[in-house]
Amino acid sequence: MTVLYMPLFRRCTNSRTLSQLHAHLFITGLHSHPPATTKLIESYSQMGNLEFSRRVFDTFPRPDSFMWCVLIKCYVWGGFLEEAISLYQEMVNQTQTQISNFVFPSVLKACSSCGDLGVGGKVHGRVIKCGFESDAVIETSLLFMYGEMGYLDDACKVFDTMPVRDVVAWSSIVLNYVQNGQAREGLETFSQMISLAVVEPDSVAMLSVAEACAELGSLKLGRSVHGFVVRREIEIHASLNKSLIAMYGKLGDLYSAEKLFGTVSCLMTTASWTQMISCYNQSGCFREAMNVFVEMQEFKMEPNEVTMMGVLCACARLGRVKEGKSVHGFVIRRAMDPELDTMGPVLMEFYVDSGN
Repeated sequence: MTVLYMPLFRRCTNSRTLSQLHAHLFITGLHSHPPATTKLIESYSQMGNLEFSRRVFDTFPRPDSFMWCVLIKCYVWGGFLEEAISLYQEMVNQTQTQISNFVFPSVLKACSSCGDLGVGGKVHGRVIKCGFESDAVIETSLLFMYGEMGYLDDACKVFDTMPVRDVVAWSSIVLNYVQNGQAREGLETFSQMISLAVVEPDSVAMLSVAEACAELGSLKLGRSVHGFVVRREIEIHASLNKSLIAMYGKLGDLYSAEKLFGTVSCLMTTASWTQMISCYNQSGCFREAMNVFVEMQEFKMEPNEVTMMGVLCACARLGRVKEGKSVHGFVIRRAMDPELDTMGPVLMEFYVDSGN
């Protein structure tokens, strides 16, 4: 019977309609069914009402493992990482609750975001104890956690013991190397992935490879990687397009960066416009950076804080005080950074450089 109500959850577009469905489930007695309650928990969280999700959970007599998993995942989604870890520990202490493999990716993500290796190591131990060490999703989550916290040796141990390595696992280990300042090792791992021909690289894998080329300062490698993407017909989505533009910009090849930037209009996102401004700034072409921002306005693309930081940098280097003040006014009018947490230091530097 509970399954029949699942389409109704999808039709709840706000907290009011969800509360009405909640009341209906309560009247009909379906609120005592775990699937309905679990869906309520998830739905309230998606509406931004995590407090109600917790209330629903707390009023359920004996939450099953999946219900615990969903609530923990909701806390991670909401950025309440320490609370998510506490919930996990509470669940583990509930001896009558059988731990599901679904809970571990969320908890490991919370640990990596908090930088808590102590808890992360204990969760890894629990994974082994529960017999989930061969679960591909959990192993990839462990790989990401160790790499995110800079423990490359542990990440490599996890990777080496994986019975099956899909493209996500390979991409994760390459990313771990690059993020931890070992770009050359990252490229070597990518080459190993290609030579083994066990998986086909995708656009996500190429993000880290492009970044590695930029870090090594090798334009030849960068062009080779771009050629590889074209030959293999790997989809160049907005993120990869931005990454390749950033690579060429960092390597000083503005012609290739410009060519990529203007190739496909649908890939010209706020991020790519911002990256192009950054490329020009890096190469000392501050006037061109200002022109890109003007074009961005003509295309009616919404800038973000990072965009405005790049524009302010160009204004400062060109000595354009009037335009810089206009940028400051633009930021205030759009309420882009009300507390000036991001742009405050950049604005101060701009006014100091301009003698104000």
